[in-house]
Amino acid sequence: MDTSPSAGGHSAKPNSGIVKDTRRLGDAVVVDLAGDVDALAARELTAAVAAALEHRPRTIVVDLSKVDFLTSPGLAALVESHQMAGQDTRLRIVATGSATLRRLTITGLTDELAVFPTLEEALTA
Repeated sequence: MDTSPSAGGHSAKPNSGIVKDTRRLGDAVVVDLAGDVDALAARELTAAVAAALEHRPRTIVVDLSKVDFLTSPGLAALVESHQMAGQDTRLRIVATGSATLRRLTITGLTDELAVFPTLEEALTA
């Protein structure tokens, strides 16, 4: 069975690390994260975005709504993911609360990254 994002399946096993799920929704790929985004998890995030980019989606949404702690390497991974997406793919971030949105705001990254309060808004913007 093909479980790649382009087949509409899941490419990450639940509870396999910080990336809890990667799925295709229409012409977007959603990368769901949960837990603490530390240095190790940041590498997992950029690897998941790189894998999603291989399928050339119009949009990649990184959903941080279940993230408990976002470290500096996690913020750097979001910037790197934005750079990897380039001009052809829109990278959107779902972030709420002090664990994620506050960190993105105080670092000024909300001015550089497309940040949304919900997955629905990130997909329809």
